[in-house]
Amino acid sequence: TCRMEKSTPRCVPTTRTCQDLTCPPGSTCQMEKSTPRCVPKAPSCQDLTCPPGSTCQMDRTTPRCVPVKLTCQDLTCPPGSTCQDLPCPPGRTCRPTCAPAPPLVCHVLSRR
Repeated sequence: TCRMEKSTPRCVPTTRTCQDLTCPPGSTCQMEKSTPRCVPKAPSCQDLTCPPGSTCQMDRTTPRCVPVKLTCQDLTCPPGSTCQDLPCPPGRTCRPTCAPAPPLVCHVLSRR
């Protein structure tokens, strides 16, 4: 670009910024010293589509699909049964189940 120094026009280099640079998908612009550079973007959950029944969680710096932990609030049991959310061993994915409801006995009915 041209700039006037006192009464003399001088050509000076244009300072480039990230606005002057178009980076390819998966990268972003960062200024290194006074030069714009395209650098890889850190992956995030926005970059990952998980299958149904799973959700994305960051594992340190890596997005991963993990199973959604279901609870009895996610399950509708048929009449005459109740939901049981059984304890699950570490490292396993367990689901709540519908089990027959215990029969009503006289001392339970008298509380109503």
